[in-house]
Amino acid sequence: MFKKIFALVLVIVMIVGMVGCGDKNKLPEYENHEFEISAFWAPYDISEKGLQQYKDAGFNTLAMINHSLDKDSDNQFYLGSNRTMTALKNCKKVGLKAILNYNDWIATWAENDENYYSETPFSQYDVYGEYKDIIVGIHIVDEPKQEHIDRFSDKAFIDDFKKTYPNAKYIVNLIPEYASASAYDFDTYEDMWDIYNKEILSKFETNRISSLDFYYFYARDNGKRKVGIMKNFDQFAKFAKNNNTSQTFIMQSSVTNEFDSTLSEGDIRLQANMSMAFGADAMQYYCYSVPFSINEDDEKEYMYDYCIMTQDDKPSDVYNHVKKVNAEAQALAPAILSYKWQEATAVPGISNVMQVGEYYDMSDGKFEKTKHYKNVQGTENVVMSRFTSDKYGEAYMLVNFAERELDNTVDLIMKECETLAIYGGVGFNGTPKIVELDKDGKCQINLAYGEGVFIVPLK
Repeated sequence: MFKKIFALVLVIVMIVGMVGCGDKNKLPEYENHEFEISAFWAPYDISEKGLQQYKDAGFNTLAMINHSLDKDSDNQFYLGSNRTMTALKNCKKVGLKAILNYNDWIATWAENDENYYSETPFSQYDVYGEYKDIIVGIHIVDEPKQEHIDRFSDKAFIDDFKKTYPNAKYIVNLIPEYASASAYDFDTYEDMWDIYNKEILSKFETNRISSLDFYYFYARDNGKRKVGIMKNFDQFAKFAKNNNTSQTFIMQSSVTNEFDSTLSEGDIRLQANMSMAFGADAMQYYCYSVPFSINEDDEKEYMYDYCIMTQDDKPSDVYNHVKKVNAEAQALAPAILSYKWQEATAVPGISNVMQVGEYYDMSDGKFEKTKHYKNVQGTENVVMSRFTSDKYGEAYMLVNFAERELDNTVDLIMKECETLAIYGGVGFNGTPKIVELDKDGKCQINLAYGEGVFIVPLK
């Protein structure tokens, strides 16, 4: 009898032990979120084959933006155009969502279409009924001046949009911090945000969006990121958080004399990881196809040497970089999109200390509030962001912000947890790595250039 009781107790102890161990490393069960990923300057080939190639690079949304082709209904994306309808039909066939183009450029082309700038263009050209389930937004204007915000904040215009496309985003892409605010008729950069918020964003209760393009790799910067990148991303993320908007980051995928002559896989990965580290809900690349114009000799003059596609409209090396990075981002999406961005900090590396000014006011490596994070230090520069969820608690994003192509060995110290689930990284396929902290809460994480990981403390 004693042996039976002892055996039963032993079994119970073993079961309790196993359950306890399981609880310690139990992973959160996230919903199947995904990033909206598109490319500004749409494919020239909008056949099923052309859009399938676009989709194969990891894009799930077609942004119908370009004005290189002939200025007519068959070749231009605008409300009511044949090209828009053709693209929507093929998007439906291959499984892409769509961002339509209102096309503020068309005023110079539509000689016989005086009503295009009516107060109600969306209902006037409401011909996409069977495709509204895949239309997720309409691009209204890019890098607007004050006069454009005045025009596109018109109440009748916005009311017509909301009535015709109640589930779509009203997309206004704003200028980056390094652009001259005065050139866009704003007193300051902060003034632009205030005006956009007051005149446009405040008129939307849902589908609120803020969009920003910030290009990292300029030839005139000798290949280095602009000093203001941390400031701009921090301001942008705080604006989105404080005003309850989703965020779209537009990233560089073009090379030419204006930009650097090459973009590596790490360059693309850095941009995607920095976007996610500052709370991106959507990412867009500039450009997919290579924009061109026709000179007076009737010859094509290309704006860039190549983009995701080449001037011959073939996949470039960047296509393959983007395809790999997009797959990593979508594998991370269920985890990171289950949380809300709260704040970010940055720490200069031991071996390559950057000036504090390049980090804005974020160079102390601390957060205003944190439950699990204590400290971080890399051999190179790092960015650390904090996210929260009512359901899942705190999580963090860590990005190697080193100079180009430099690896980074990062020492991370945490508290009130013993185990971390590490999501993301080069080649990430959705399965996190489980890392045990030492007795002092420390672990070491090695990151390649541009690599980022999402860190979930486990109970």
